[in-house]
Amino acid sequence: MPDEVRCVVVVSHGQGEHIGRYAPLAADLESIGAWVLGPDHRGEGESGGKRGHVKSFDVYGHDLVHVMNAYAEERPDCKPGAVPWFVFGHSMGGLITLNAMVAGILPDWTRGVVLSAPLLRLAMEPPAFKVMLGKVAAFIAPGLSLPTELDANHISRDPDQVARYLADERRTTVVSARWFQRMNQARLRVMAEVKDVTTPLYWYVGTGDQICAHEASQEAFATLAAPEDNDQTMQAFEGYYHELHNEPPELRKPVIDSIREWLAARID
Repeated sequence: MPDEVRCVVVVSHGQGEHIGRYAPLAADLESIGAWVLGPDHRGEGESGGKRGHVKSFDVYGHDLVHVMNAYAEERPDCKPGAVPWFVFGHSMGGLITLNAMVAGILPDWTRGVVLSAPLLRLAMEPPAFKVMLGKVAAFIAPGLSLPTELDANHISRDPDQVARYLADERRTTVVSARWFQRMNQARLRVMAEVKDVTTPLYWYVGTGDQICAHEASQEAFATLAAPEDNDQTMQAFEGYYHELHNEPPELRKPVIDSIREWLAARID
């Protein structure tokens, strides 16, 4: 935590990972006085619950807001109104954040949202028979765990990041049939309703993302009613992989700089 907190950034992490993977980002944002915090989503990291399972993506959103309120009560000097609060949502965490916005779950005192490669469509759709099996399982065996089959080489072009990810014992490698069903419901809801979001946004993607389709983000952003009036920006980083904040150092820097500059411009 910085000596003088000038803003709070709440991280909503991606599927299969945990908040600990955002320690480097937290250190990077300390220079602008950002206190970076966040939970492990239920079923992920050190949180309780069945691994990779959730009854509804609204549940994730309510969990996130509960944590935001708890931290605000713990530090009255950093509560909303004293300093601005932002949410940073990556991948599944971006979908959780967007879903919370369209569902009216995210507090209206949220000063702005940074979206990093949100999960609005998979870059490679699973075979039709797997989709059908998943739909059937969601009704007859919703807790059935299915391997994500994520290729770790697709998260970043930095081999050290890939190695650390593979060695991380806190990561989750499965999702339930119900999770997959609810994820699809949430992403389709966001695609249909995001047009009405007025919260300031810095939304960025990598065009080399082989996990989440960057085109889906660009399609969703294009539906926003008045992005210029509502301080909403989309940026595409050419060739970047899914975890743009974990790309090799020389590629990571412009991403971190852009986040830092966007936040800093909205602190005062």
